[in-house]
Amino acid sequence: MADLDFPPEEIENFKKLFDIFDKDSSGAIDVSDMEQVMEQLGKDPARARSLLDEIDPNHDGKIGFDEYLKMLSNIEKELEGSAPEASQDAIQAENKVLDFLQLLEEYRLKCESEGNYNEAKKAQLKYDELKKKETIRQLQQIREAQEKELNSLEEAQNTQLEDFNKAWDSYMTEYEATAYKSLEKLKEKHIQEYQELMEKVTAEAQKKVKHSKELLALRQKQQVLAKQKSYEEAEKIKAKADQLEAIEDEKNEVIVKKIIETKEKKLRQQQQMALAALLKRIQRDRNEQIKHREMDSNRLIMRNRNIVNSLVIKQNAEAKKTLQQVKENLGDIKKNMKSISNG
Repeated sequence: MADLDFPPEEIENFKKLFDIFDKDSSGAIDVSDMEQVMEQLGKDPARARSLLDEIDPNHDGKIGFDEYLKMLSNIEKELEGSAPEASQDAIQAENKVLDFLQLLEEYRLKCESEGNYNEAKKAQLKYDELKKKETIRQLQQIREAQEKELNSLEEAQNTQLEDFNKAWDSYMTEYEATAYKSLEKLKEKHIQEYQELMEKVTAEAQKKVKHSKELLALRQKQQVLAKQKSYEEAEKIKAKADQLEAIEDEKNEVIVKKIIETKEKKLRQQQQMALAALLKRIQRDRNEQIKHREMDSNRLIMRNRNIVNSLVIKQNAEAKKTLQQVKENLGDIKKNMKSISNG
């Protein structure tokens, strides 16, 4: 078969038309039938013989299906070369389909006028079949374009949502890092406060602690005896004073420790309150950020959903308009043919 740029379904349709003109089922149609084809296509019938000479190597006035396809290819190129540029908004059936339907309708009318009703019925059935296929093809074509447009929109929206989430994730990471630094800074501050407090409290507590009058009297007596060179008595007084001092130092140590513990406990409580306040503020701000993220996300999702819904509504209206235009375009063939026959 000839290597032409016709899809299989078009070749099938062309074969049906070829079979209609091949009345004796010989697998060939003669030049008179092709002159009729050219006339119905709005071309000079004499062009049929010219085209036939180009593709019919035997020059026997008949062509087979392969030569027939070559002729249709040449006719189509002529039609495409002479046809004005179509408007981008107008959705019309392809010229070759309209021409094909016109041929079928012309043939049906011819058979009808000649009383060949069986052939007229066959032509009508083929006309209806092709019209239905062309309507479906047009709708599939626009649906494919609409689906591509919708997929492109959804991909863009998905990318937008991914960028949105990445931006928020980055922001929350920075927020958590800032919160951690605040906690570390507070921890360092608390350590410094504790060290300063311990030094201050210890010094103040030691100043407040004094030895008893009894111990001071014993130490004075010890010194007097030593000056008098009464060393045995001085040794006895010293031992007694050392024993009393040890007892008082132990008591004083307990007192100092208690003062320190009280101050430390108070400081720890203040620091825990400060830490709790900071954690509460961090969590409050975190919840606010999460809330804002959810609100922004919901607004973005709703906005994108509305855009998709608007596009779907627009596409449905376009598909409906396309169907109406296809029906009008295909229906104009019968109207035009009726006008010609009535005229």
